[in-house]
Amino acid sequence: MLHSELFTVLFTTGAILLACWYFFLYRKRNENHLKLPPCPVRPWPLVGNIFSIGEDIRAQFKAWHKQCGGLFSIYFGSKLVVVINGFKTHQEVFVTKGAVTSDRPEIFLNEVIGLSGKGISFTSGAVWKELRYTGHQILKEFGMGTNLLAERIQEEVTCYMNKLAEMKGKPVDPQHFTYVSVANIICSFAFGRRFSYEDPRFKKTVDSLKRVSECARGAEAINFFPFLKYLPGDMFKAKTIQANSSCVKKMIAEKVSEIDRKSDVSAKKDDGGSYIFSYRDKQHKKTQSGKATCLNDDNLLKSIIDLFAAGTETVSSTILWALLFILHSPSVQTKIHEELDREVGQGRQPIMEDQARLPYLNAVIKETQRLSSVVPFSVMHKTSEEIKIGDFVIPEGTTLIPNLDSVLHDPEVWGSDAEMFNPDRFLDKDGNVIHREEFIPYSMGPRVCLGDAMAKMELFLFLSFMFQRFRFIATDPLYPPTLKPNIGFTSSPTAFEILCADRFK
Repeated sequence: MLHSELFTVLFTTGAILLACWYFFLYRKRNENHLKLPPCPVRPWPLVGNIFSIGEDIRAQFKAWHKQCGGLFSIYFGSKLVVVINGFKTHQEVFVTKGAVTSDRPEIFLNEVIGLSGKGISFTSGAVWKELRYTGHQILKEFGMGTNLLAERIQEEVTCYMNKLAEMKGKPVDPQHFTYVSVANIICSFAFGRRFSYEDPRFKKTVDSLKRVSECARGAEAINFFPFLKYLPGDMFKAKTIQANSSCVKKMIAEKVSEIDRKSDVSAKKDDGGSYIFSYRDKQHKKTQSGKATCLNDDNLLKSIIDLFAAGTETVSSTILWALLFILHSPSVQTKIHEELDREVGQGRQPIMEDQARLPYLNAVIKETQRLSSVVPFSVMHKTSEEIKIGDFVIPEGTTLIPNLDSVLHDPEVWGSDAEMFNPDRFLDKDGNVIHREEFIPYSMGPRVCLGDAMAKMELFLFLSFMFQRFRFIATDPLYPPTLKPNIGFTSSPTAFEILCADRFK
Protein backbone atom coordinates (compact mmCIF):
# COMPACT_ATOMS: atom_id res chain seq x y z
CA MET A 1 0.00 0.00 0.00
CA LEU A 2 2.78 2.37 0.97
CA HIS A 3 4.70 1.56 -2.22
CA SER A 4 1.60 2.24 -4.30
CA GLU A 5 1.01 5.64 -2.69
CA LEU A 6 4.70 6.56 -3.05
CA PHE A 7 4.60 5.64 -6.74
CA THR A 8 1.47 7.80 -7.22
CA VAL A 9 3.11 10.79 -5.51
CA LEU A 10 6.31 10.44 -7.54
CA PHE A 11 4.40 10.00 -10.79
CA THR A 12 2.18 13.01 -10.12
CA THR A 13 5.16 15.16 -9.12
CA GLY A 14 7.01 14.11 -12.27
CA ALA A 15 4.01 14.92 -14.44
CA ILE A 16 3.67 18.38 -12.85
CA LEU A 17 7.37 19.11 -13.31
CA LEU A 18 7.23 17.94 -16.92
CA ALA A 19 4.20 20.14 -17.59
CA CYS A 20 5.95 23.15 -15.99
CA TRP A 21 9.09 22.49 -18.02
CA TYR A 22 7.02 22.21 -21.20
CA PHE A 23 5.11 25.43 -20.47
CA PHE A 24 8.37 27.27 -19.79
CA LEU A 25 10.05 25.87 -22.91
CA TYR A 26 7.07 26.62 -25.15
CA ARG A 27 6.73 30.14 -23.77
CA LYS A 28 10.49 30.74 -24.12
CA ARG A 29 10.44 29.45 -27.69
CA ASN A 30 7.64 31.83 -28.61
CA GLU A 31 9.33 34.76 -26.88
CA ASN A 32 12.51 34.12 -28.86
CA HIS A 33 10.80 33.42 -32.17
CA LEU A 34 7.70 35.59 -32.23
CA LYS A 35 8.07 35.92 -36.03
CA LEU A 36 8.38 32.24 -36.84
CA PRO A 37 5.81 30.85 -39.30
CA PRO A 38 2.75 29.60 -37.40
CA CYS A 39 2.68 26.11 -35.92
CA PRO A 40 -0.69 24.49 -36.76
CA VAL A 41 -0.66 22.25 -33.67
CA ARG A 42 1.09 22.89 -30.37
CA PRO A 43 4.17 20.61 -30.14
CA TRP A 44 4.44 18.00 -27.40
CA PRO A 45 7.43 17.80 -25.05
CA LEU A 46 10.38 15.80 -26.38
CA VAL A 47 8.60 14.57 -29.55
CA GLY A 48 7.29 17.86 -31.01
CA ASN A 49 4.59 17.37 -33.68
CA ILE A 50 5.63 13.86 -34.70
CA PHE A 51 2.36 12.29 -33.48
CA SER A 52 0.21 15.04 -34.96
CA ILE A 53 1.13 14.13 -38.52
CA GLY A 54 -0.58 10.75 -38.62
CA GLU A 55 -0.29 8.06 -41.26
CA ASP A 56 -1.16 10.21 -44.29
CA ILE A 57 1.45 12.99 -44.26
CA ARG A 58 0.29 14.37 -47.63
CA ALA A 59 -3.28 14.87 -46.43
CA GLN A 60 -2.08 16.40 -43.15
CA PHE A 61 0.24 18.87 -44.89
CA LYS A 62 -2.61 19.79 -47.24
CA ALA A 63 -4.85 20.57 -44.25
CA TRP A 64 -2.13 22.57 -42.49
CA HIS A 65 -1.40 24.50 -45.70
CA LYS A 66 -5.07 25.47 -45.84
CA GLN A 67 -4.98 26.43 -42.15
CA CYS A 68 -1.68 28.37 -42.08
CA GLY A 69 -0.93 29.51 -45.64
CA GLY A 70 2.37 29.51 -47.51
CA LEU A 71 4.59 28.72 -44.50
CA PHE A 72 4.07 26.70 -41.37
CA SER A 73 6.39 25.45 -38.64
CA ILE A 74 6.48 21.97 -37.15
CA TYR A 75 8.83 20.40 -34.65
CA PHE A 76 10.47 16.98 -34.84
CA GLY A 77 11.64 16.71 -31.26
CA SER A 78 13.14 20.12 -30.59
CA LYS A 79 14.18 20.53 -34.26
CA LEU A 80 12.40 23.33 -36.11
CA VAL A 81 11.22 22.46 -39.62
CA VAL A 82 9.47 24.93 -41.92
CA VAL A 83 7.22 23.58 -44.68
CA ILE A 84 7.03 25.64 -47.89
CA ASN A 85 3.65 25.72 -49.67
CA GLY A 86 2.30 27.28 -52.87
CA PHE A 87 4.08 28.41 -56.01
CA LYS A 88 4.77 32.03 -54.99
CA THR A 89 6.31 30.97 -51.68
CA HIS A 90 8.42 28.29 -53.38
CA GLN A 91 9.63 30.90 -55.85
CA GLU A 92 10.60 33.36 -53.14
CA VAL A 93 12.27 30.81 -50.86
CA PHE A 94 14.07 28.62 -53.41
CA VAL A 95 14.67 31.00 -56.33
CA THR A 96 14.83 34.58 -55.04
CA LYS A 97 16.63 33.44 -51.87
CA GLY A 98 18.11 30.31 -53.45
CA ALA A 99 21.68 31.31 -52.62
CA VAL A 100 20.97 30.88 -48.88
CA THR A 101 18.37 28.07 -48.98
CA SER A 102 20.31 25.50 -51.02
CA ASP A 103 22.25 23.73 -48.27
CA ARG A 104 21.31 20.22 -47.16
CA PRO A 105 20.75 19.02 -43.59
CA GLU A 106 22.38 15.79 -42.45
CA ILE A 107 20.16 12.83 -43.33
CA PHE A 108 20.35 9.16 -42.38
CA LEU A 109 20.16 7.83 -45.97
CA ASN A 110 23.37 9.72 -46.71
CA GLU A 111 25.13 8.85 -43.47
CA VAL A 112 24.35 5.12 -43.55
CA ILE A 113 26.29 4.50 -46.75
CA GLY A 114 29.50 5.75 -45.15
CA LEU A 115 29.98 8.68 -47.50
CA SER A 116 28.48 11.55 -45.54
CA GLY A 117 29.40 14.93 -47.00
CA LYS A 118 30.08 13.39 -50.42
CA GLY A 119 28.32 13.34 -53.79
CA ILE A 120 25.87 15.62 -55.55
CA SER A 121 22.53 15.18 -53.82
CA PHE A 122 23.28 15.85 -50.15
CA THR A 123 26.35 18.10 -50.06
CA SER A 124 26.41 21.88 -49.63
CA GLY A 125 28.58 24.85 -50.51
CA ALA A 126 31.68 24.62 -52.70
CA VAL A 127 31.70 20.79 -52.84
CA TRP A 128 28.12 20.64 -54.13
CA LYS A 129 28.72 23.44 -56.64
CA GLU A 130 31.75 21.80 -58.21
CA LEU A 131 30.18 18.34 -58.34
CA ARG A 132 26.94 19.68 -59.78
CA TYR A 133 28.79 21.71 -62.40
CA THR A 134 30.85 18.65 -63.34
CA GLY A 135 27.74 16.48 -63.52
CA HIS A 136 25.98 19.05 -65.69
CA GLN A 137 28.98 19.18 -68.05
CA ILE A 138 28.98 15.38 -68.41
CA LEU A 139 25.23 15.24 -69.04
CA LYS A 140 25.62 17.95 -71.64
CA GLU A 141 28.35 15.96 -73.40
CA PHE A 142 26.11 12.90 -73.55
CA GLY A 143 22.75 14.49 -74.19
CA MET A 144 23.17 17.67 -76.19
CA GLY A 145 26.56 17.25 -77.80
CA THR A 146 26.45 13.75 -79.31
CA ASN A 147 22.88 12.47 -78.77
CA LEU A 148 24.59 9.39 -77.35
CA LEU A 149 22.24 9.35 -74.39
CA ALA A 150 19.11 9.20 -76.58
CA GLU A 151 20.59 6.28 -78.52
CA ARG A 152 21.31 4.39 -75.30
CA ILE A 153 17.80 5.03 -74.03
CA GLN A 154 16.34 3.78 -77.31
CA GLU A 155 18.44 0.62 -77.08
CA GLU A 156 17.11 -0.06 -73.59
CA VAL A 157 13.52 0.71 -74.56
CA THR A 158 13.76 -1.89 -77.35
CA CYS A 159 14.88 -4.53 -74.82
CA TYR A 160 12.01 -3.50 -72.52
CA MET A 161 9.45 -3.80 -75.34
CA ASN A 162 10.72 -7.27 -76.19
CA LYS A 163 10.30 -8.34 -72.56
CA LEU A 164 6.67 -7.17 -72.56
CA ALA A 165 6.06 -8.84 -75.93
CA GLU A 166 7.37 -12.15 -74.52
CA MET A 167 4.39 -12.20 -72.15
CA LYS A 168 2.12 -12.74 -75.22
CA GLY A 169 -0.85 -10.97 -73.71
CA LYS A 170 -0.68 -12.71 -70.33
CA PRO A 171 -1.06 -10.62 -67.15
CA VAL A 172 2.22 -9.03 -66.15
CA ASP A 173 3.37 -6.91 -63.21
CA PRO A 174 5.24 -4.15 -65.08
CA GLN A 175 6.96 -2.82 -61.97
CA HIS A 176 9.97 -5.14 -62.02
CA PHE A 177 10.74 -4.85 -65.75
CA THR A 178 10.28 -1.08 -65.67
CA TYR A 179 12.52 -0.57 -62.65
CA VAL A 180 15.26 -2.83 -64.04
CA SER A 181 15.12 -1.19 -67.47
CA VAL A 182 15.39 2.36 -66.12
CA ALA A 183 18.25 1.30 -63.82
CA ASN A 184 19.99 -0.13 -66.87
CA ILE A 185 19.94 3.29 -68.52
CA ILE A 186 21.81 4.69 -65.52
CA CYS A 187 24.29 1.79 -65.89
CA SER A 188 24.80 2.59 -69.56
CA PHE A 189 25.39 6.25 -68.72
CA ALA A 190 27.57 5.64 -65.65
CA PHE A 191 29.57 2.61 -66.78
CA GLY A 192 29.34 2.74 -70.57
CA ARG A 193 27.44 -0.55 -70.81
CA ARG A 194 24.08 -2.13 -69.98
CA PHE A 195 23.49 -5.44 -68.19
CA SER A 196 21.41 -8.48 -69.05
CA TYR A 197 18.17 -8.53 -67.09
CA GLU A 198 19.27 -11.95 -65.81
CA ASP A 199 22.71 -10.79 -64.59
CA PRO A 200 22.65 -11.89 -60.89
CA ARG A 201 24.81 -9.02 -59.61
CA PHE A 202 22.71 -6.45 -61.46
CA LYS A 203 19.44 -7.99 -60.27
CA LYS A 204 20.64 -7.99 -56.66
CA THR A 205 21.74 -4.35 -56.88
CA VAL A 206 18.43 -3.24 -58.38
CA ASP A 207 16.46 -5.15 -55.72
CA SER A 208 18.59 -3.51 -52.99
CA LEU A 209 18.10 -0.05 -54.49
CA LYS A 210 14.34 -0.52 -54.52
CA ARG A 211 14.33 -1.85 -50.98
CA VAL A 212 16.13 1.27 -49.74
CA SER A 213 13.54 3.48 -51.42
CA GLU A 214 10.65 1.49 -49.94
CA CYS A 215 12.10 1.77 -46.42
CA ALA A 216 12.91 5.48 -46.67
CA ARG A 217 9.78 6.50 -44.76
CA GLY A 218 11.20 4.99 -41.58
CA ALA A 219 14.51 6.76 -42.15
CA GLU A 220 12.77 10.13 -42.01
CA ALA A 221 12.16 9.67 -38.29
CA ILE A 222 15.83 8.74 -37.76
CA ASN A 223 16.84 12.07 -39.35
CA PHE A 224 15.43 13.86 -36.31
CA PHE A 225 15.73 11.14 -33.66
CA PRO A 226 19.13 9.50 -34.36
CA PHE A 227 18.88 7.19 -31.32
CA LEU A 228 16.11 5.24 -33.12
CA LYS A 229 18.69 3.45 -35.26
CA TYR A 230 20.12 1.81 -32.13
CA LEU A 231 16.83 0.30 -30.92
CA PRO A 232 16.55 -3.50 -30.86
CA GLY A 233 14.84 -5.00 -33.87
CA ASP A 234 14.31 -2.99 -37.02
CA MET A 235 11.12 -0.98 -36.50
CA PHE A 236 12.46 2.01 -38.44
CA LYS A 237 14.23 -0.12 -41.08
CA ALA A 238 17.69 1.26 -40.23
CA LYS A 239 19.34 -2.15 -40.46
CA THR A 240 17.51 -3.01 -43.69
CA ILE A 241 18.55 0.28 -45.24
CA GLN A 242 22.16 -0.18 -44.14
CA ALA A 243 22.41 -3.73 -45.53
CA ASN A 244 20.86 -2.82 -48.89
CA SER A 245 22.81 0.45 -49.20
CA SER A 246 26.04 -1.49 -48.65
CA CYS A 247 25.08 -3.87 -51.45
CA VAL A 248 24.51 -0.98 -53.88
CA LYS A 249 27.75 0.71 -52.82
CA LYS A 250 29.76 -2.49 -53.23
CA MET A 251 28.55 -3.15 -56.79
CA ILE A 252 29.17 0.43 -57.92
CA ALA A 253 32.61 0.53 -56.26
CA GLU A 254 33.55 -2.68 -58.09
CA LYS A 255 32.45 -1.23 -61.43
CA VAL A 256 34.43 1.97 -60.81
CA SER A 257 37.53 -0.12 -60.06
CA GLU A 258 37.03 -2.20 -63.21
CA ILE A 259 36.84 0.89 -65.38
CA ASP A 260 39.78 2.54 -63.61
CA ARG A 261 41.92 -0.52 -64.36
CA LYS A 262 41.59 0.28 -68.05
CA SER A 263 44.63 2.52 -68.20
CA ASP A 264 44.44 2.95 -71.98
CA VAL A 265 42.36 6.07 -72.71
CA SER A 266 41.43 4.79 -76.18
CA ALA A 267 40.10 1.59 -74.62
CA LYS A 268 37.85 3.64 -72.36
CA LYS A 269 36.55 5.63 -75.28
CA ASP A 270 35.83 2.40 -77.16
CA ASP A 271 33.22 1.66 -74.49
CA GLY A 272 31.23 4.55 -75.94
CA GLY A 273 32.08 6.82 -73.06
CA SER A 274 30.82 6.84 -69.48
CA TYR A 275 30.25 9.17 -66.55
CA ILE A 276 33.25 7.60 -64.83
CA PHE A 277 35.58 8.19 -67.77
CA SER A 278 34.44 11.82 -68.20
CA TYR A 279 34.75 12.47 -64.46
CA ARG A 280 38.27 11.01 -64.34
CA ASP A 281 39.27 13.05 -67.36
CA LYS A 282 38.13 16.28 -65.68
CA GLN A 283 39.75 15.23 -62.39
CA HIS A 284 43.07 14.56 -64.14
CA LYS A 285 43.05 17.91 -65.95
CA LYS A 286 42.41 19.85 -62.74
CA THR A 287 45.07 17.93 -60.82
CA GLN A 288 47.62 18.44 -63.59
CA SER A 289 46.93 22.16 -63.73
CA GLY A 290 47.42 22.47 -59.96
CA LYS A 291 43.84 23.65 -59.33
CA ALA A 292 42.17 22.79 -56.03
CA THR A 293 39.38 20.31 -56.64
CA CYS A 294 36.97 18.04 -54.78
CA LEU A 295 36.87 15.62 -57.73
CA ASN A 296 38.14 12.56 -55.87
CA ASP A 297 37.31 8.87 -55.48
CA ASP A 298 34.70 9.21 -52.73
CA ASN A 299 32.83 11.98 -54.51
CA LEU A 300 32.82 9.97 -57.75
CA LEU A 301 31.43 6.88 -56.01
CA LYS A 302 28.77 8.82 -54.12
CA SER A 303 27.77 10.85 -57.21
CA ILE A 304 27.04 7.63 -59.12
CA ILE A 305 25.06 6.25 -56.17
CA ASP A 306 23.07 9.50 -56.16
CA LEU A 307 22.38 9.17 -59.88
CA PHE A 308 21.03 5.65 -59.37
CA ALA A 309 18.94 6.59 -56.34
CA ALA A 310 17.44 9.72 -57.88
CA GLY A 311 17.06 8.58 -61.47
CA THR A 312 15.73 5.03 -61.19
CA GLU A 313 12.83 5.33 -58.77
CA THR A 314 11.41 8.62 -60.10
CA VAL A 315 11.35 7.72 -63.80
CA SER A 316 10.12 4.15 -63.32
CA SER A 317 7.34 5.30 -60.95
CA THR A 318 6.21 7.96 -63.45
CA ILE A 319 6.00 5.37 -66.25
CA LEU A 320 3.92 3.10 -64.01
CA TRP A 321 1.62 5.98 -63.02
CA ALA A 322 1.06 6.75 -66.70
CA LEU A 323 -0.10 3.15 -67.24
CA LEU A 324 -2.38 3.33 -64.20
CA PHE A 325 -3.97 6.61 -65.23
CA ILE A 326 -4.80 5.40 -68.73
CA LEU A 327 -6.36 2.22 -67.28
CA HIS A 328 -8.75 4.56 -65.47
CA SER A 329 -9.18 6.76 -68.59
CA PRO A 330 -9.28 4.43 -71.66
CA SER A 331 -10.25 7.28 -74.01
CA VAL A 332 -6.85 8.90 -73.32
CA GLN A 333 -5.05 5.84 -74.65
CA THR A 334 -7.22 5.89 -77.79
CA LYS A 335 -6.17 9.50 -78.48
CA ILE A 336 -2.50 8.64 -77.93
CA HIS A 337 -2.74 5.76 -80.42
CA GLU A 338 -4.44 7.95 -83.01
CA GLU A 339 -1.74 10.64 -82.70
CA LEU A 340 1.14 8.15 -82.89
CA ASP A 341 -0.36 6.31 -85.88
CA ARG A 342 -0.88 9.60 -87.69
CA GLU A 343 2.46 11.27 -86.91
CA VAL A 344 4.89 8.33 -86.61
CA GLY A 345 3.19 5.22 -87.91
CA GLN A 346 4.29 1.71 -87.01
CA GLY A 347 7.23 1.30 -89.36
CA ARG A 348 9.88 2.74 -87.07
CA GLN A 349 10.60 3.46 -83.42
CA PRO A 350 9.78 7.01 -82.20
CA ILE A 351 12.80 9.30 -81.80
CA MET A 352 13.32 12.59 -79.95
CA GLU A 353 12.69 14.56 -83.14
CA ASP A 354 9.09 13.26 -83.06
CA GLN A 355 8.38 14.98 -79.75
CA ALA A 356 7.29 18.27 -81.33
CA ARG A 357 4.72 16.40 -83.46
CA LEU A 358 3.10 14.61 -80.50
CA PRO A 359 1.51 17.32 -78.33
CA TYR A 360 -1.18 15.07 -76.87
CA LEU A 361 1.36 12.48 -75.67
CA ASN A 362 3.44 15.30 -74.19
CA ALA A 363 0.35 16.57 -72.37
CA VAL A 364 -0.28 13.07 -71.01
CA ILE A 365 3.29 12.87 -69.69
CA LYS A 366 3.05 16.30 -68.05
CA GLU A 367 -0.31 15.49 -66.49
CA THR A 368 1.07 12.20 -65.18
CA GLN A 369 3.98 14.01 -63.54
CA ARG A 370 1.70 16.68 -62.12
CA LEU A 371 -0.94 14.41 -60.64
CA SER A 372 1.36 11.63 -59.42
CA SER A 373 3.76 14.14 -57.80
CA VAL A 374 6.28 11.32 -57.51
CA VAL A 375 8.57 13.15 -55.07
CA PRO A 376 5.93 15.07 -53.10
CA PHE A 377 8.38 16.68 -50.68
CA SER A 378 11.43 16.85 -52.94
CA VAL A 379 14.62 16.69 -50.81
CA MET A 380 15.01 18.73 -47.63
CA HIS A 381 16.90 22.04 -47.76
CA LYS A 382 18.59 24.02 -45.00
CA THR A 383 19.06 27.76 -44.56
CA SER A 384 22.68 28.93 -44.44
CA GLU A 385 21.63 32.24 -42.86
CA GLU A 386 18.53 33.86 -41.38
CA ILE A 387 15.92 34.80 -43.99
CA LYS A 388 12.78 36.93 -43.93
CA ILE A 389 9.72 35.81 -45.89
CA GLY A 390 6.87 38.31 -45.65
CA ASP A 391 6.25 38.94 -41.95
CA PHE A 392 8.07 35.80 -40.88
CA VAL A 393 11.70 35.09 -39.98
CA ILE A 394 13.29 31.69 -40.56
CA PRO A 395 16.47 31.21 -38.50
CA GLU A 396 19.83 30.06 -39.85
CA GLY A 397 20.19 26.29 -39.91
CA THR A 398 16.45 25.62 -40.24
CA THR A 399 15.38 22.55 -42.21
CA LEU A 400 13.01 23.37 -45.07
CA ILE A 401 10.57 20.92 -46.68
CA PRO A 402 9.29 21.87 -50.17
CA ASN A 403 5.67 20.68 -50.36
CA LEU A 404 5.44 20.16 -54.13
CA ASP A 405 1.91 18.76 -53.77
CA SER A 406 0.78 22.25 -52.72
CA VAL A 407 1.85 23.55 -56.15
CA LEU A 408 1.11 20.62 -58.45
CA HIS A 409 -2.35 20.00 -56.94
CA ASP A 410 -3.34 23.62 -56.31
CA PRO A 411 -6.95 24.16 -57.55
CA GLU A 412 -6.29 27.89 -57.93
CA VAL A 413 -3.66 27.03 -60.55
CA TRP A 414 -5.05 23.88 -62.19
CA GLY A 415 -8.79 24.31 -61.67
CA SER A 416 -11.41 22.66 -59.50
CA ASP A 417 -10.58 19.25 -61.02
CA ALA A 418 -6.92 19.44 -59.92
CA GLU A 419 -7.19 16.00 -58.25
CA MET A 420 -8.38 14.41 -61.51
CA PHE A 421 -6.38 13.12 -64.50
CA ASN A 422 -6.98 15.49 -67.41
CA PRO A 423 -4.22 15.90 -70.04
CA ASP A 424 -6.25 18.58 -71.84
CA ARG A 425 -5.26 21.09 -69.15
CA PHE A 426 -1.81 21.18 -70.84
CA LEU A 427 -3.22 21.95 -74.32
CA ASP A 428 -4.48 25.24 -75.73
CA LYS A 429 -7.50 25.57 -78.04
CA ASP A 430 -5.30 24.78 -81.05
CA GLY A 431 -3.92 21.61 -79.49
CA ASN A 432 -0.47 23.03 -78.71
CA VAL A 433 1.31 22.20 -75.44
CA ILE A 434 0.98 24.81 -72.70
CA HIS A 435 4.13 25.37 -70.64
CA ARG A 436 3.13 26.45 -67.11
CA GLU A 437 5.66 27.93 -64.68
CA GLU A 438 3.79 26.20 -61.85
CA PHE A 439 4.70 22.82 -63.35
CA ILE A 440 7.62 21.97 -61.06
CA PRO A 441 7.90 18.15 -60.69
CA TYR A 442 11.70 18.57 -60.55
CA SER A 443 11.48 21.32 -57.91
CA MET A 444 12.96 24.77 -58.66
CA GLY A 445 15.91 27.04 -57.94
CA PRO A 446 19.61 26.09 -57.76
CA ARG A 447 18.72 22.63 -56.42
CA VAL A 448 16.42 21.73 -59.30
CA CYS A 449 16.97 18.07 -60.28
CA LEU A 450 20.28 17.74 -62.14
CA GLY A 451 18.94 14.98 -64.37
CA ASP A 452 15.66 16.63 -65.40
CA ALA A 453 16.62 16.78 -69.09
CA MET A 454 17.63 13.11 -69.02
CA ALA A 455 14.39 12.17 -67.27
CA LYS A 456 12.32 14.00 -69.89
CA MET A 457 14.08 12.07 -72.66
CA GLU A 458 13.51 8.77 -70.89
CA LEU A 459 9.82 9.41 -70.29
CA PHE A 460 9.17 10.44 -73.89
CA LEU A 461 11.13 7.58 -75.50
CA PHE A 462 9.70 4.94 -73.18
CA LEU A 463 6.07 6.02 -73.33
CA SER A 464 5.99 6.86 -77.04
CA PHE A 465 7.29 3.40 -77.99
CA MET A 466 5.17 1.65 -75.34
CA PHE A 467 1.94 3.18 -76.65
CA GLN A 468 3.01 2.78 -80.28
CA ARG A 469 3.44 -0.96 -79.83
CA PHE A 470 0.93 -1.96 -77.14
CA ARG A 471 -2.61 -1.39 -76.03
CA PHE A 472 -2.66 -1.67 -72.25
CA ILE A 473 -5.71 -3.26 -70.67
CA ALA A 474 -6.73 -3.77 -67.04
CA THR A 475 -7.01 -7.44 -66.06
CA ASP A 476 -10.55 -6.54 -64.91
CA PRO A 477 -11.70 -3.45 -66.89
CA LEU A 478 -14.66 -2.96 -64.53
CA TYR A 479 -12.31 -2.71 -61.55
CA PRO A 480 -9.00 -1.13 -62.61
CA PRO A 481 -6.11 -1.20 -60.10
CA THR A 482 -6.12 1.18 -57.17
CA LEU A 483 -4.64 4.66 -57.48
CA LYS A 484 -3.62 4.64 -53.81
CA PRO A 485 0.16 5.23 -53.64
CA ASN A 486 2.88 3.66 -51.54
CA ILE A 487 4.86 6.41 -49.83
CA GLY A 488 8.57 5.81 -49.35
CA PHE A 489 11.18 8.19 -50.70
CA THR A 490 8.76 8.54 -53.61
CA SER A 491 5.05 8.16 -54.19
CA SER A 492 4.96 4.92 -56.17
CA PRO A 493 1.95 2.91 -57.38
CA THR A 494 0.69 -0.09 -55.48
CA ALA A 495 1.70 -3.28 -57.35
CA PHE A 496 -0.69 -4.15 -60.17
CA GLU A 497 -0.98 -6.43 -63.18
CA ILE A 498 -1.77 -5.42 -66.73
CA LEU A 499 -2.43 -6.98 -70.12
CA CYS A 500 -0.22 -5.86 -73.03
CA ALA A 501 -1.93 -6.35 -76.39
CA ASP A 502 0.68 -6.14 -79.19
CA ARG A 503 -0.59 -3.65 -81.78
CA PHE A 504 2.11 -4.75 -84.27
CA LYS A 505 0.32 -8.10 -84.60
